[in-house]
Amino acid sequence: MKDEHISRTRDFVRTSEAAEMLGVSYFTVYEYIREKRLAAELIGGIYMLPRKAVEEFKPKPTGRVRTKPPPWRVYRAGAKVRGMHIRVRARKGQQEQLAKKLNTIQEEQRHLFPGTMQRYIFEDEENPANVTISLIWKDTEMPDETAVQQDLVAFREELANVLDWETAEYTIKRAIIHT
Repeated sequence: MKDEHISRTRDFVRTSEAAEMLGVSYFTVYEYIREKRLAAELIGGIYMLPRKAVEEFKPKPTGRVRTKPPPWRVYRAGAKVRGMHIRVRARKGQQEQLAKKLNTIQEEQRHLFPGTMQRYIFEDEENPANVTISLIWKDTEMPDETAVQQDLVAFREELANVLDWETAEYTIKRAIIHT
């Protein structure tokens, strides 16, 4: 009986299994761990989560829940919103390492791309190896092209072992209206 209790209390799952159990991405599981909303132990460089904690976890929205969506708008005085979107593939078997690196980048507040008003890194829900990086600037605050390229080079270098930059597709867009 005692051994059965011990085996139940030592029943752990990996972040990818927790993500599947919760119906979220493993990036979200790392966020829950970082926010200390979900218990985890770092074992041999891999986060392990108690199965019971994952089964009982109830995700709550962070921040204030919007009661109504924000209105569409345009900037006054001719300012425009510009975005750079980079589609790139994670290297085979490197998705957990990518999540760890992105978590560290966030915790250490690195690669902020000065002047950005929003930065997002998305994974495709159907194929998590497909990653989209979105950087959004108000054009009056966007640095010159040289500064943007220097920031991108440093970002690519840091993630070179987890993202296949040879697959990267870059697009620049201008917002017509936004929230």
